[in-house]
Amino acid sequence: MGTFNTYRWRSRADPVNALWPLVPALLDDEVISSWLVRCALAQGCEPTTLAADVWPDLRLWSLDPDREFSERQLTALSERSGISVDALRASTLMPWQHKMTGSACFPKGVAAWFLCLGTRNRRRCGGLQYCPQCFAQETPHYLLQNRFAWHTACPIHHVGLLDHCEQCHAPLCPHLNGPPTLDLGRCHRCGYELGMATPELVLEGALRFQVATDDLFNGASHRYGLCRLALVEWLTLAKWMLSVLRAGGRTHGTCTDDFFSELGVSPDGLSRPITGLAFEYLSPEERGRLLSDVWSMIGVGPERLIAAAKRDHVRPSLLIPRKNPLPDSLADLSSVLQECRHKQVSQNHVDKPRSPDSVLMRWNRLLRKFER
Repeated sequence: MGTFNTYRWRSRADPVNALWPLVPALLDDEVISSWLVRCALAQGCEPTTLAADVWPDLRLWSLDPDREFSERQLTALSERSGISVDALRASTLMPWQHKMTGSACFPKGVAAWFLCLGTRNRRRCGGLQYCPQCFAQETPHYLLQNRFAWHTACPIHHVGLLDHCEQCHAPLCPHLNGPPTLDLGRCHRCGYELGMATPELVLEGALRFQVATDDLFNGASHRYGLCRLALVEWLTLAKWMLSVLRAGGRTHGTCTDDFFSELGVSPDGLSRPITGLAFEYLSPEERGRLLSDVWSMIGVGPERLIAAAKRDHVRPSLLIPRKNPLPDSLADLSSVLQECRHKQVSQNHVDKPRSPDSVLMRWNRLLRKFER
């Protein structure tokens, strides 16, 4: 296991022969959207004005500007800013998507392990997170690694990350700042100083999973049972465990509770996220709880997991994915469980009311949209 904060995602880049009069340096690990907003504020203009100067036909801020740029778009930005194309590309999420999937192109909609912004025009529901202590001590900027869904804590200060304004609860939308704002340190809606926010408590298991996953990008591998897992296998295993935990949170029973207790997961702590959305849409707190349980399950190992599933007669639907295959390190699980799936005849219960949990989930989703 590596030590905290030993891995740099990208290095600082300074402008050379820039056409713009004032260009701030691209800071260590800064994500490109954060730097673009700081460039606009340095010129004394709106971020939309700056983007229109570089890409007249692109509505940059209605998209996710960290996910994809073409070579032509990066070249146009490099010519004006004096930052090299390589440095600009390294500040996007494309290199990390390539390491995780083999392709630098993002799918439409949710991309596994990358936080979703929930964009509607220029408004957002989330997707950015920050450490208030880092904002208070340094030039406020958003980090590349904090767009990863497994990042829920600051490895420097050991506090939980925030994805909203503590004062007005607005999601972080730095691109909605404009003159006379000088930096990214204040909420775009109410002007609250983000560095003064009270940080969340961090779960040790979530932080350890975060550091272990970061180490894999630096060429490390981690043991799970008798297997040595590299990056892709590790993330596949973690994704499967997340689906098992969320399925366990929907239904409780004696067998299921005993199974999770054997894996070091408290059945009382298993609950559905209040919105029921995909993992990449959840808040840092919700993701931290899930990842802490994932770390506990990894520590138990595959042998005890399979033995517990057999002993407690866990139903196959909880552990066997319907679409994707089981992780290679748990391939023996399918032969242990008696898989009995029955096709259910879909029935349209027009007069049957929704359950209270379903209504509450939809209500929380609606509130999330209103916070844009």
